[in-house]
Amino acid sequence: MKEQSFELKEHDLVGYAALDLKAGPEAFLSAVFPNYNPGRFVPVAIKVTFGKSGLIVALYASEVGKGSAAGNAFPVKKFKGLLSMEVFAAYMTHFSVTFSNEKFDMDRMRVKNR
Repeated sequence: MKEQSFELKEHDLVGYAALDLKAGPEAFLSAVFPNYNPGRFVPVAIKVTFGKSGLIVALYASEVGKGSAAGNAFPVKKFKGLLSMEVFAAYMTHFSVTFSNEKFDMDRMRVKNR
């Protein structure tokens, strides 16, 4: 099994994201990843990367019944697909990303100039 950590370091900015799907995650994941079986896998994380040829979408999924005990590492299967922005947008009702400077606590930020 190839091990890969999920990267959050070594970037200028990291952030938060929100995603709402028109028909829920199963329809999107089954359409993007033909070998994804929602009866066998539970989505853990979705990573979206902008590439030269489109959006690279990676799904990290855990096998049903093979989750981890609290605090322990657990294996996931990685599914990878390439989408155009138009196809990605067709499944979304909302997509938002905020990148922040790690020197500041975003939970304590208050916007004043509304």
